[in-house]
Amino acid sequence: MKKSSKGIAIIPLLILIALAVGAVVYVGVANPSLLNTIEQKLKSIITPKPPIGTLTAARDLRGTWVSALRGKGIQLYGKFTTGPSVTKIYENGDIELKIDNVKNNIASGKIRYTNLCVTGGTTIPGYGTVSVPKTCTGDTGAGSIQIKISGSRLDFGTISVSGATASMQGNYTTDLMSGTMTMTSAYGIIKGEFHLNRKK
Repeated sequence: MKKSSKGIAIIPLLILIALAVGAVVYVGVANPSLLNTIEQKLKSIITPKPPIGTLTAARDLRGTWVSALRGKGIQLYGKFTTGPSVTKIYENGDIELKIDNVKNNIASGKIRYTNLCVTGGTTIPGYGTVSVPKTCTGDTGAGSIQIKISGSRLDFGTISVSGATASMQGNYTTDLMSGTMTMTSAYGIIKGEFHLNRKK
């Protein structure tokens, strides 16, 4: 399936920023609650396997789907070992998914990621835990997307960008869409969830 690199390309960039900052002692104390949440989420998020088969779509997917909660349409968590240090990051942002056409078992349209922000903390032996400053980017631009449908299951496929790969799978009802997103980069795995509502 053809994918656009625009939507997902910003994530490796934000990881690099977080890791670069983690290499030095940044003035600021990391939020222990946030770091604990990252640790727990990484343990609890289960990545489903892509749907098997090509069941007829359970309902019409066409239309515009947007973040169920503003700023939290996508929430990703990562933990990386950077030399002697350990960096934990949290990223959130918005998704706008426009599905224009559904033919057979393929939905096609455009996807756009906006308001992507990453923050977290780095534990440095001998120094304690310091914060990774919040770094945000605006609109990444819309890119083409094709989604495989099987009943109410969705497979967004795998996207490869700058040495990192990401996959998205999910489910949908008449007005709700949710699922998981997993990215494998040179530094480790970032994974999380996405939650969208059909725009009225």
